[in-house]
Amino acid sequence: MKIVCVNGTIYTMDKENSVASAIGFENGRVTVVGGNATVLAQVERPDRVIDLKGKALLPGFYDGHLHLLSYGYSKRMAYLDDCAGIEDLIHSVKEHIKQCDLMPGTWVEGRGWNEGVYPERRMPDRHDLDRISTDHMIVLGRSCSFACVVNTKALQTLGMLEAPPRAEAGSVELDAEGIPTGVFLGEATHLVYSKLPQLGITGIKQAVLDACGDYVRAGITSVDTDDFELTRAGTFRQILQAYFELDKAGQLPIRVSEMLYLPTRELLEDFLTTEYRTGYGSPFFRIGRFKLLTDGSLGTRGAALMEPYADSAGAMGSVMLRQKELSALMRRAYENGLDLVGDGIGDRGIYMLLKAYEPLVNENPGKDLRFCIDHSQITTEGIIEEYKRLNVIGGCELVFVASDINIVEGRVGLHRASLSYNWKRFYDLGVTVTSGSDSPVEPYEPLLGIHAAVNRRNWSGKPAGGWLPEQRLSVEQAVRALTTGSAYAAREEHLKGTLEVGKYADAVVLSENIFQIDPARIDQAAVLMTIVDGHIAWEDGTIE
Repeated sequence: MKIVCVNGTIYTMDKENSVASAIGFENGRVTVVGGNATVLAQVERPDRVIDLKGKALLPGFYDGHLHLLSYGYSKRMAYLDDCAGIEDLIHSVKEHIKQCDLMPGTWVEGRGWNEGVYPERRMPDRHDLDRISTDHMIVLGRSCSFACVVNTKALQTLGMLEAPPRAEAGSVELDAEGIPTGVFLGEATHLVYSKLPQLGITGIKQAVLDACGDYVRAGITSVDTDDFELTRAGTFRQILQAYFELDKAGQLPIRVSEMLYLPTRELLEDFLTTEYRTGYGSPFFRIGRFKLLTDGSLGTRGAALMEPYADSAGAMGSVMLRQKELSALMRRAYENGLDLVGDGIGDRGIYMLLKAYEPLVNENPGKDLRFCIDHSQITTEGIIEEYKRLNVIGGCELVFVASDINIVEGRVGLHRASLSYNWKRFYDLGVTVTSGSDSPVEPYEPLLGIHAAVNRRNWSGKPAGGWLPEQRLSVEQAVRALTTGSAYAAREEHLKGTLEVGKYADAVVLSENIFQIDPARIDQAAVLMTIVDGHIAWEDGTIE
């Protein structure tokens, strides 16, 4: 298929920041960029000529960190993101059961609660969920995915009420009498989710397609996704099989790179018996980087800190793995052909990843390793400098700053907060920055991430001048994090991230030129068209 876009403002995002008025796509690649006459002369008999009428066209957004399968599956759950309190949560789940006609004795799932904004200022427990139903097994996940709560019926069904399980990681909350409250924290959530009926190949495929449909409408053309964490789905082999089958059938509307979350030696060794290594696959589905988590979320006080939380005496968060285990798994994966990424939220969690990477960096001087740390939130003195020294990529989930403004100073105190979410500091030091949304933890729309990074205000628009305004990114920096940065982190900068001749024909057309409008209005911009592989993957019909 041949497509020509003319009369536009085309931001190529190349090294020279070239801006053109026209672009041509043929056979899934960019074939020409330049003026209207040049492009029209070079593309013979195009299938479609699109008059952009001055609209901005950018490279397709590349979300470098999300959970595609979890988001797709969450669309079938009770939606709790907008709940204003526990009473609201109870009402929402009751309505979900009614609307979906869920029969007694079946599982009811939901996600998105956040006690941090509830007037009760506490997590819901099993007694709250028992008010929803005592005939259904109910499990509701927190917005950050690092906590869940179940009702009494679920505890009884799982055999956990009289015999509370011991969690090797995370914790199972008990009341004064030693009975589970229904709250599971950190990795202990898998004690529940691993017992639920699995989706199977068909269910996995449907969840993937449901997610991709939403992502492509937001201008996302590529993603790095961690799907193995969804224990509910099945084994990593089943997840890979579902993706490979979708890819073979030509059904994936966006390009997917699968992060390999294999947190035990047994799982990693099992994976290494396969032929799959980083880069294996096709233009639409490929094996990505090996991934580990070091700590939990700031919201649950699970992020591992060097010093105690300011609002919880003695609490310093928790780590998923000891340093020795973390380093050994990273080394084993690297020595077997896998690129590396880790989630580090607290400064202690980040430091652990740096210490795991450092010996590998020292043993491979001059080698293009591209190790990455995602989240990179609580970055206290000297840590960002270590990214630069070790040439580690900074994974900065830009959208998080809008949500966490409300809690970060309370959690870690004013001084540590002033050194955290310092996205601009990464750029100032010359650290390569990639970004993602962590969907479904945060909104997946890239424009909201750009808006958050450029304005540094919460979702209510406060503070007016921006939180730590000296750390605001330029629009270009924020866009690069979601285009060239993510492409570089995935070793695909020769194919993605910019609109240059020979690269994939992946692009997005916006209703507003975000490089020129008032930055406070970026969140009001909309995606009008998404082009993937030279085809119109989605359009709202306003462009002729």
